Amino acid sequence: MSRSLVAARGFLERLEARGGRQGAALAREFRDLCAAAATRAGELSTRAGSQPENVRKNRYKDVVPYDQTRVILSLLQEEGHGDYINGNFIRGADGSLAYIATQGPLPHTLLDFWRLIWEFGVKVILMACGETEDGRKKCECYWAQEQKPLKIGFFCITLTKEAWLNADIILRTLHVTFQKESRSVHQLQYMSWPDHGVPSNPDHMLAMVEEARRLQESGPGPLCVHCSAGCGRTGVLCAVDYVRQLLLSQAIPPDFSLFHMVLEMRQQRPAAVQTEEQYRFLYHTVVQMFSSALQALDLHSQNLKENCAPLSEDTLSLWTAPALPAKRRPAGRVLRSISVPGAPSLSMADTYAVVQKRGPRADTGAGPREHRAAETPLYSQVPPRAQRPGAHAEDTRAAPPGRVPANQNPAGPDAYEDVANGAQTVGLGFNQRIARPKGPRDPPAEWTRV
Repeated sequence: MSRSLVAARGFLERLEARGGRQGAALAREFRDLCAAAATRAGELSTRAGSQPENVRKNRYKDVVPYDQTRVILSLLQEEGHGDYINGNFIRGADGSLAYIATQGPLPHTLLDFWRLIWEFGVKVILMACGETEDGRKKCECYWAQEQKPLKIGFFCITLTKEAWLNADIILRTLHVTFQKESRSVHQLQYMSWPDHGVPSNPDHMLAMVEEARRLQESGPGPLCVHCSAGCGRTGVLCAVDYVRQLLLSQAIPPDFSLFHMVLEMRQQRPAAVQTEEQYRFLYHTVVQMFSSALQALDLHSQNLKENCAPLSEDTLSLWTAPALPAKRRPAGRVLRSISVPGAPSLSMADTYAVVQKRGPRADTGAGPREHRAAETPLYSQVPPRAQRPGAHAEDTRAAPPGRVPANQNPAGPDAYEDVANGAQTVGLGFNQRIARPKGPRDPPAEWTRV
């Protein structure tokens, strides 16, 4: 088991020892979180969001971005547009600026919202609210409807695709054009997440962040995450994706703590994971992710033990052993093994391998054995009788000396192919035709000289 999963198991054990995610310990922990976040917030400033020209750009007067991490816009400043938007960067599991947590756009901040999307190369937007909730406007519609392009300042947005990812989430693909350049931006909207509340279970939210990462394709741009205020539901989504990235990269630290992770996020975006109910839901989701990963590991280990565990390390090494290299035949010797490949052979359908019978040697002098073996090869190859030139004429002639007499009925079960005296030019084939033995017989004496 990896150290990351050991840390995940330790997290679950510590939580269980404290009474589980429904215990009173989490209520006390959330109160401590809020107190610690308030203390640290005193060290942070919100001057930009408090400027008179920017106050009207805040949807809620008590949710103002910290100056230390706020998103600063530079696109279209030459047109007289300021650099302010109510949004903050939040660092991800790898330390990069992985998320932009922002509020739902107001009618007069729609252009600023698209300036943000374009300038920072956002490919995926996660929206955790409806346009209207409980009769109150929560977010301005910043995307196009079907066959109704939307023009916002210098941006033209058209809807190219809209489909339900599951019962709660809509996936939209938007075509965005700015100054003759076009991009695709994907939006995932969670339709039934109540304000200050939580979903009934984490399954659809996990599907949402998984789909977001698939659409992101490991691109360099951050995910843009927003709800109405850009803190409570937005913080939960950022935290869930953060933990999921830790799990996938096997980087869960031994002392992993949701308390410290959310506290760190709250130093980057005010009120991230805003309510106790949201905090408990975050625990619920993380427990489900860790438990699923550990169950998958246990199942994998069980399958290895029952079905495919190697008997020994030597057995495992056979699975990855490199192929045997081709060996050259030693001079003067017959290579007895057929496991080593030779030169490329003819097609099996077009050739047969036969044993070359050796006649008496005319030269009885004391020459090198290697030279004598090379003169009369042990094996030869011939094509089928029907494919040789002059096959019919050959059948009518007497068999030359040194050849095996050919059976005049080649289709019969006892048929033999003629054996040529030519030198072997290619490797040994395996589609050989062998006659049915006529009876006991000794092999020629020449065959024993190897």
